[in-house]
Amino acid sequence: MSEVKQNTYWKSLSELAQNKEYQKFVEREFPENATEMTDGVSRRGFLRVMGASIALAGFAACRRPVQKILPYSKQPEDVVPGIPLFYATAMPFQGNLVGLIAENHEGRPTKLEGNEAHPASKGGTTAYQQAAILGLYDPDRSRSPLYNGEAATKEDFAAFASSHFADTGQNIVFISEANSSPTYNSLKQQALNKFPNAQWVTYEPFGEDNTIEGNNIAFGERVRAHYNYTNADIVVSLNDDFMSATHPNTTEYSKQVTSRRKVTNPDDQMNRIYSVEDSFSLTGSFADHRLKLRASEIEDFTYALAAALSSRINGLSAFRNVSNSFSDHPWITVLADELASSAGRNVISAGMQHNPNVHAAVAAMNLALGNNGSTVSYLEVPHIDDQYNAEVMAEAVASMASGSVDTVVLVGTNPVFTAPADLDFAEALGNVDTVINLSDYADETAKMATWHVNRAHFLETWGDGYSFGGDRAVIQPQIQPLHDGLSEIEFLHTILTGTLGSGYDLVQATFRNYYSSGFNNRWNDILHDGVDVTSAFDEANVRLRGNFGSMMRAAVNASSPLSGMEVVIRPDASLYDGRFANNGWLQELPDPMTKITWDNVALMSPATAESMGVSNEDVVEITANGRRVKIAAWIQPGHADNSITLNVGYGREGIGRVATSYIDYTAGGVDTYPLRNSGMLYSNATVSTTGETYEIACVQDHHSLEGRDMYRMATMDEYKNNPAFASFAAVHGYGVPGMEEAEAKGEDVPISLFDEQTFPDYEPQWGMAIDLNSCFGCGVCVIACQSENNIPVIGKKEVKRGREMHWIRNDRYFVGDDENDPKAVHQPVACMHCELAPCEQVCPVAATTHSEDGMNQMTYNRCIGTRYCANNCPYKVRRFNFFNYPKEYLTTGDDPDIIQMAMNPEVTVRFRGVMEKCTFCAQRVNREKIQAKIDTGSPKPEDGAVKTACQQACPADAIYFGDLTDENSVVAQMKRNERNYQMLEELNTRPRLSYMAKLSNPNPALA
Repeated sequence: MSEVKQNTYWKSLSELAQNKEYQKFVEREFPENATEMTDGVSRRGFLRVMGASIALAGFAACRRPVQKILPYSKQPEDVVPGIPLFYATAMPFQGNLVGLIAENHEGRPTKLEGNEAHPASKGGTTAYQQAAILGLYDPDRSRSPLYNGEAATKEDFAAFASSHFADTGQNIVFISEANSSPTYNSLKQQALNKFPNAQWVTYEPFGEDNTIEGNNIAFGERVRAHYNYTNADIVVSLNDDFMSATHPNTTEYSKQVTSRRKVTNPDDQMNRIYSVEDSFSLTGSFADHRLKLRASEIEDFTYALAAALSSRINGLSAFRNVSNSFSDHPWITVLADELASSAGRNVISAGMQHNPNVHAAVAAMNLALGNNGSTVSYLEVPHIDDQYNAEVMAEAVASMASGSVDTVVLVGTNPVFTAPADLDFAEALGNVDTVINLSDYADETAKMATWHVNRAHFLETWGDGYSFGGDRAVIQPQIQPLHDGLSEIEFLHTILTGTLGSGYDLVQATFRNYYSSGFNNRWNDILHDGVDVTSAFDEANVRLRGNFGSMMRAAVNASSPLSGMEVVIRPDASLYDGRFANNGWLQELPDPMTKITWDNVALMSPATAESMGVSNEDVVEITANGRRVKIAAWIQPGHADNSITLNVGYGREGIGRVATSYIDYTAGGVDTYPLRNSGMLYSNATVSTTGETYEIACVQDHHSLEGRDMYRMATMDEYKNNPAFASFAAVHGYGVPGMEEAEAKGEDVPISLFDEQTFPDYEPQWGMAIDLNSCFGCGVCVIACQSENNIPVIGKKEVKRGREMHWIRNDRYFVGDDENDPKAVHQPVACMHCELAPCEQVCPVAATTHSEDGMNQMTYNRCIGTRYCANNCPYKVRRFNFFNYPKEYLTTGDDPDIIQMAMNPEVTVRFRGVMEKCTFCAQRVNREKIQAKIDTGSPKPEDGAVKTACQQACPADAIYFGDLTDENSVVAQMKRNERNYQMLEELNTRPRLSYMAKLSNPNPALA
């Protein structure tokens, strides 16, 4: 048996260096002064900052106030108290719908899951979708229309609209978010017909305008590229992080890519992924090969690749004879050879923020490679504007600044905060007499509006729209609007008619036009299924336009990487463009690559940081395009040199208690939009040190296993040569301690010092396996668990102290060294549910015990908070609840009724002084056990009936859960696989959670 060389895994540069500060941190299981707050923040002050997020996420309802309630006088049909109901709906994001299933308890939604019948989700979700429940119940949402800052009613707004828009000849500029709703776009066209001097601009700070314009350059048609990674053997990502939640079609694409990496034996095949990028992304961490280049170099790299392909395949004569600094790069030859040999079975994509010429070149390469119809389709999308919105936006703002615009109507978008700084949008808006705004919060744009109208949440209103790939769906409300807000279509209807309309009537009228007969049956089917599978965008029959060659030659000649330092501005993995800034779950979700919470930073490479003489948390001043910001530096292994990455969405003021940046750093972040110009992904910048520091809450060193055995990986060739590479013996060179003695006694598990528990045959025995070959670290499992199990948000200062409460953490490890482009890997870690659990041996009050179906359980009202169990847990997966605010908050705080509505009634809510941890979603397990007992007489549900929250949310299908006594269950099969291994197997805790070791599929030419 050949030996597999094991790698060194490290979470941070401090761990790699093993400095004294890091050693002191990891040796301290619980932080100093852990029992009390010592920073002078009062209980009321803490709640002021955290707002709904703390109470909503778990502290609320811990000691529920006594209230008198009355039963139904007539119970609604199909509603049984305690039994949830599930309804299909969809969430709009960047104009595209993702199908969801909403869990409802007695008329209030409490949890969102992906709709398996919807092609855009197929049961998966992103962190944004999981956290949408928190957004629904956010007490900081706008509660009423405002007229010049004073509270009004929607009836007042309707009366104003009837009068104001009677003048149909006025000059109006509509600025809206992207929206695929056919009802919305019908109203949009009606508005343009009614107001002949109106102009409509679709503005998304990080939308797909450049991609659409690039396809227009290539084909002469404004079409959307829709990829099918299922058919792709080779994937080339040119700075395209399509596996991040910031991508408009991430769930579908992630599920497709990871489906090609489901390996169960050495004869299986995997796709191969190449990523070229400037900053470590999820897609880059998942790739088999990753090349770091500055963002400004990606364009030349793309042209060099097209030139290399032009000598191997037909259709790329526009790039023949192109020569630049990357023409002789070793990656160019390897990629060109591999793409040419796999023509029709590969796909190339570029990041949406790259300029249109890059996308035109990518489109031409995909067409020449024969990928059209196989791995990419070009779709005719009816709601895409026949204009380049980036240019039209600049023209509209210039008109506003000149005073030639009478009315501006802003539908959902917040350009005062997000518009490119060179447009001076706020100043231009000040020259408009009447500004009307529809938004979720009284945000930066709403504060400048004549009329602000509070928008209804998508879970409160009727709507419709298309998925990214063209599947039509209905947005079905789950609850009456909490604050009587209007949806986008109701808002536009009011502007057009001067009357308040019904979203239900508007949407149903649209769908009546689709079906000439049998409307009621079709309508009911769509509401039940959540998708109309008979709908689809038409595919365009594309070909390169006649002058494509001349346009590309001009683009090639104009392309030139920046010299000196460059700054790159991107949407944030948690807050996107800032729209989720008041969501505490997302603020506290660690960034998937940096593991930073509650802040944005200036990411830079170790070499760049060394040249500037800065360390983590040193504040630097960045100047670009004549504007400057101060922000903390953060060193990111694998980042391109002479480049700094900034994320937007932070530094908000006055929109909510979670988003607002306080001087005491309770909630932080810096507004980096001032550095961003029109159409900009990157720009030249100067960076200087300030001598200041700023505290960052980063969890990357929290709960560290200090280099012990936790992660295993190998290449496909190593797996073929040694299928048992992940076994304990292959890794350590000797057998599991105690196994030899056990085999002598005829046993198949190592001998134990403790009395072993026996489990009854009639009970299921639950186990979990996580496939590290599928997991790409998105973090949706963390938010799904938080939503399902009422887990509290604790705030930046408490995270800094190592007190985060997440029941499942997503560790990110680097492999290699910090100077030679380390790889990055991800590993979700929850309670292992050990059969011989160390925590159970030391609890003085037997608060943690083992159930008959094999789960390690916590009896919260027995726990006295000794924390012995956490000290004795080698996996560091137990969390201690330090604080108890709910009594004060629920009796004297804001909106206790709204806050309590978000709680999952099936889960016990904990109070101060108790230990918490993963329960394998015991409430879901017991629900299905009860149903199985009713249906079959046995408490063993059929395989797949029970899905934990993390498993159900995972877009990569990386988590398997089920009954180990069922030998045919998927989880049992995974645990029998030779890639399966246990963390710290030598301790003989016999965890019920195990892992499938990761595989990579490198190209030998780049080894």
